[in-house]
Amino acid sequence: MAGRANVLSDCAAVACCSLGAPFKSLERFAKATGFGLFVHYLDVAELRARPAPIIYFLLHFATPDAEKAETLARVRRYPSLKVRLAPVILIAQDCDATTFLSYVQMGFDDILCLPEQPQLLVDRLTRQLNQDIVYIETADYLGPDRRRMEVPGAQHAARRSTAHMHSRLTIRRSLANGPVILERQDHWDNIVH
Repeated sequence: MAGRANVLSDCAAVACCSLGAPFKSLERFAKATGFGLFVHYLDVAELRARPAPIIYFLLHFATPDAEKAETLARVRRYPSLKVRLAPVILIAQDCDATTFLSYVQMGFDDILCLPEQPQLLVDRLTRQLNQDIVYIETADYLGPDRRRMEVPGAQHAARRSTAHMHSRLTIRRSLANGPVILERQDHWDNIVH
């Protein structure tokens, strides 16, 4: 990564995992990708002492799926936009398509499968910045628009046969302004397939 400026040096990474091997793994990841600050989620005092315009939440693949989903829900319900619209990244091992798509449908902003070259990881992480990103907000979901990413042949009858309200948010994350909502469109769907 020598010779290229890394905007991640102005960002913080928060490890949402147990201490021990998962934490050490995420720590190595944060160091390899150049985050300016790396803390465990229990150490918010350090994050308050050294605020960053963008916070990335990192989850480890060994975390049970129920805890992954609960962590995503807690981040997406947080009152501050800086947290609620923060990129939530799963650091995973290679997995089959069904498992991968289950992670996508949970609402992660990106799933990075290791091992991978550090510069490719930096490039993927920085795609979360300085571009318009579409989020969908429903009664029980806030995250990237993933409605069309499914296992081939999957049927989601409950999702397609009930009327529901959702909002389409266009967000942008930048070092200058943090995460902001650029546009909000509210929709009422009554789709029956």
